[in-house]
Amino acid sequence: MLRKLLSHAAIYGLSAQIPRLAGVLALPLITQHLTPEDYGVAGVVTAYYSALVMLQSLGFTVVMENSFARHPRRFQWIWRQLYGFLTSWSLVYGLLCMGIIYLAVPADAHENRLLISLLVCTPTLFFVVTDLFGGFYCLHTQRPVPIAVRSFLMGGTNVLLTIYFIAELKLGYMGWFYASTISAAVGTVVSVYVVATWKLWPIFNFKWYRIRQSLRVSLPAVPHGFSFFMLDTSDRLVLDVLGIPVGRIGLYNVASNFGMYFSSASLAVVQAASPLYMKLYAQTKSMEAALQARRMTFVLQILFFAGTFVASLWMKEIFDLLIRNKELQQAYPLAIIILMGYNFRPMFMAVTNLLTFHEKTNQLWRISTVAGIGNILLNLILIPLYGFQMAAYTTFAALIYMGYAGFLLRSYQELTLVRYYAIWWLLATVTLLVVAYQLREVSVWQKTLISLVSLSAGIAAFWKNRKPA
Repeated sequence: MLRKLLSHAAIYGLSAQIPRLAGVLALPLITQHLTPEDYGVAGVVTAYYSALVMLQSLGFTVVMENSFARHPRRFQWIWRQLYGFLTSWSLVYGLLCMGIIYLAVPADAHENRLLISLLVCTPTLFFVVTDLFGGFYCLHTQRPVPIAVRSFLMGGTNVLLTIYFIAELKLGYMGWFYASTISAAVGTVVSVYVVATWKLWPIFNFKWYRIRQSLRVSLPAVPHGFSFFMLDTSDRLVLDVLGIPVGRIGLYNVASNFGMYFSSASLAVVQAASPLYMKLYAQTKSMEAALQARRMTFVLQILFFAGTFVASLWMKEIFDLLIRNKELQQAYPLAIIILMGYNFRPMFMAVTNLLTFHEKTNQLWRISTVAGIGNILLNLILIPLYGFQMAAYTTFAALIYMGYAGFLLRSYQELTLVRYYAIWWLLATVTLLVVAYQLREVSVWQKTLISLVSLSAGIAAFWKNRKPA
């Protein structure tokens, strides 16, 4: 089980991370041509788009996962009807999104707001739904290669075009929007190939009873999905609403990007792990399956700890190397705080996959939506008092809540067969954050020694926990 998880994660991850690594290495080429205002405009527009695209699927991914697990012989028929409905819905929704983005573009970019709204919303109109169904099919039928090819092509195109538009043509923030739209179109070519090969074409003459039944399950999950926006990108919107200068928003956006880099990288693990969790949870009375799921969670948590702690320890040097802009380099302490918050994912997956399999989607909002709303409220209260830097601390607190609050839900406690010792993992997360933050200014040789010790301890813990309980 763990071997399959790690092999699939490697396939997903290498394909996506090679272009992303190239993108990180390209930062020295582009940051010298960018200003905090450029980062601020891109951050605000991206935040609005992220909110809108999260609502586009209407939570149907929950129905798709459940129908695949429960009806393995006819899930395609169910998916094709959902595909037809979402395609029709997206044409209307995309035009609405275009109007919202047009109004949301910051004043610093008003001369380009029509073009920005067209570029940003084109994927919503034409690409997102096909990518969703093509990707889900490959994920749940455990065909990682098409996903890997799409990630590599899309990521590679995005990196090359970003360098060209920003470093060569000096287009500033517009370079990101051009590169993102073109790379999305390239990625959809692979999704269309998947849909055509496995005959997943949408059924537009869908059964309304099927759609209504699906919406009853999916809509309660929409706040859960929307919470990822409220945690990942809503900070930029709050900063914008509070009237924080675009340059300050840009500084926060630079720091937040490093948390997003890790979040994107960890998506490979999430993609590989979710079908395995569902397979194990389908054995509802099996203690051995429950122990395997816990063991998988512990292994993933150790890997997340090792990666985020070492990266946070070296964050100052990473910024000095990659960000060739003294003004933007000031944001590195915030990046440490945000990055360490993304340790929440393994524990979060263990809870939410169990609740999702048993169709307890009406409980998910207690974890994710509460975390997202709490993040926004804390930002509205604390940022005016203590400055834009508080957004990093509130994000960390909200992410940790989302990772561990689910273990307290009665519905989860009634379903689970084993203990996860969540409080100890929570304390370990906070401790690692404090240690990494306090050691951020120590010498390079000290960081090297600490990194070696930390990685050795992580490998030892990984080896211990990978063995059957």
